[in-house]
Amino acid sequence: MQAKDTPEFLRNSDPFLEWAYATKFEFVFGEKGAIGLLIRWQSQEAATEAAQMRKDWPATVLVPDFYLPSGNRGARLVWAVSAAIADVQRFLEAIAPLAAQIGLAAPLTPSSGGAPMPTFLRSSGEVLAAVLDDGCAFANTRFRESNGTRVQWLWNQDANAPSGPTSLGSPGYGGQWSKLALDQVYPGLRSSQEEAYRDVGLVTLRRAASHGTHVMDLLAGDESWDLVFVQFPLAAIDDPSGVWLDRYALDGIHYAIECAGVATKKILINISWGPQTGPHDGSSFLEAAVEALVLEQQQLGRTLIVSLPAGNSFGSRAHAAIDHVAGGRCDWIVPPDGATPAVLELWWPKAVPLAEATLRVTPPGGPAVDITSAASAVQPTWWAKIAAVGQNVMARVIVHPTGGFGMNNGRHGRWRIAIVPSPQGPAGDVHVYVARADHNMGARRRAKASHLADDALAASRFVAPAARFDDPVGSVIRRSGTLNGIATGAATHVAAGYDHQMQACSPYSSAGPTRGARVGPDFACVSDRSDVRRGIRAAAVRSGTKTVLVGTSTAAPQLGRKIAKGTLTKVKSPLPPERVGDGLLVPDPGVLDRG
Repeated sequence: MQAKDTPEFLRNSDPFLEWAYATKFEFVFGEKGAIGLLIRWQSQEAATEAAQMRKDWPATVLVPDFYLPSGNRGARLVWAVSAAIADVQRFLEAIAPLAAQIGLAAPLTPSSGGAPMPTFLRSSGEVLAAVLDDGCAFANTRFRESNGTRVQWLWNQDANAPSGPTSLGSPGYGGQWSKLALDQVYPGLRSSQEEAYRDVGLVTLRRAASHGTHVMDLLAGDESWDLVFVQFPLAAIDDPSGVWLDRYALDGIHYAIECAGVATKKILINISWGPQTGPHDGSSFLEAAVEALVLEQQQLGRTLIVSLPAGNSFGSRAHAAIDHVAGGRCDWIVPPDGATPAVLELWWPKAVPLAEATLRVTPPGGPAVDITSAASAVQPTWWAKIAAVGQNVMARVIVHPTGGFGMNNGRHGRWRIAIVPSPQGPAGDVHVYVARADHNMGARRRAKASHLADDALAASRFVAPAARFDDPVGSVIRRSGTLNGIATGAATHVAAGYDHQMQACSPYSSAGPTRGARVGPDFACVSDRSDVRRGIRAAAVRSGTKTVLVGTSTAAPQLGRKIAKGTLTKVKSPLPPERVGDGLLVPDPGVLDRG
């Protein structure tokens, strides 16, 4: 281990940013040209001062237009800097005194900037429904009326997407298509849906099924609402770390709000994605931004509804809780042949001072290494850091990709993660979260997801069937506390999944409690027809076809739809609120009749 003091300009940064800096940004999304940063300013005055500094930066630092919300909630801004370490350091040294938090985001291409904003054809309906996802089958008859597609705006955030006939604004990235432009492509210029999707750059629609199309059907397929679709970048979707989501989702939310017209009373935004990592107390970057935007729209006389899935990590062995006073350990199983870094996060009880947090990491076949706030572990193949993030003390352990034949490949196998006992410390659990993501529909990975293990969990394989969904006795591995990492705040609407025939929770549906005030999801919506007919049917890519999607991704759009329509009809259920919130919701007509 190398004892390593944190550089002053990284004192208020996310530990992931320090890891990226220490590894010369070699493993950050595979990009070499630019680095993206998300910045939460100390105040609105600090944001204004930062904006005035833009003219002083060289061409290696790209600063786009940014959103400056009303009031004194501060502002959020995406910056892009050259991958040259000297430029990054000089930039961070200047900007750090103005920032409350700096985090690593998805990288920006050298010609890109902030979110493109529509300049015409804003929605004229009372409800505007937006989907932030992958795969917008705008030519499918499920999303068409006599006057053409119902998709008013399509923003493809992929840097390689066609620019589209509609101006992105300045600056912008990706490609933007209005309803008029989409109708000119299909059926105007193209006789087949496949050709139309190719022209717009929606390459994942070459498959028969699409996650985003399925979700859009459940969100607004039978309604007359105008639709907005934000296509997440393909490289980001396939990144299991989840770090990319903050920047693209936040840009997408702003974009959807800008698409609303003067008659729009409700803006319904569904994001059927989410990481397992994060503070799980409502204070994450994206959750704080959503809360500010919900309040801002309320002050403008609008209702902003953001619906999210509870997550699918209930049985994924991706969460543990270790007593801070007594200490304890678990094993982190990192599989071989991984193409991306493996990431583990630990969050201490809020009352624990930073100086008292100690983590002991033992790599496979290696010596134990103690990590404290005064000493990070910077190894050729892995990295660990404890830091203060907001009101929390957290740590990240990052193992380099285990695939390939490079000298700096990470070591696969059983990593031992231990919390050193703190007899005089405050009571509470240290929560351990594995960074993991469900596979994009149709995508393949070489390696399996990493997971947690201990002896008691292994013994739980032999329990009675009635106890198979309980937390294992004596194990620190938890099925509880697995809620989606961006679904733990008060401003979002979170949907769990349940089995309609059994009137029971779906076995994968994540649960509370969180580390904050939220106990669990708000409600549960049907996500499985029965224990042998998993999933819900909805539109596939081609007109007239359907597909089955399994997961709480199907529950979130149903909940958002019900809130927008005011049809929250519950079924009495003895299930705990940590699993189903206020209860099971009766499915809308047609949800169970789709085949």
